[in-house]
Amino acid sequence: MLRPFLTVALLALPLAACGKPAPEGGAEVTNIVVPAGDYAERLRGMGDNERNAVFYRAIHDAGRPCQQVKHGAAIPDVGGQPAWTATCEDNSRWVIILGKEGIAQVASAAELEAAGKAK
Repeated sequence: MLRPFLTVALLALPLAACGKPAPEGGAEVTNIVVPAGDYAERLRGMGDNERNAVFYRAIHDAGRPCQQVKHGAAIPDVGGQPAWTATCEDNSRWVIILGKEGIAQVASAAELEAAGKAK
């Protein structure tokens, strides 16, 4: 029981927000720094509850409104980077794009869809 909690804690606690202002005319994207490693594979290997907890932490650390992630799912890569959608309790949807260097970008799925960058 302690091991899954530690896994989530190890992935979620080091996340640090590195907010940048929204580019003019584009969707706001916030970068989150995570420790080095193959985090895409680690996320893929997690159970739904663990992965949703990590997604919640990324969304929360990015300063986005979300009280609980109720669903997360992998989507096709965005710009060659692994990506997931996360749906919060209020039905807001977020796209989380994880770079190899350990940077996760969190953006509104609706804004990206409107800009034609994600489906």
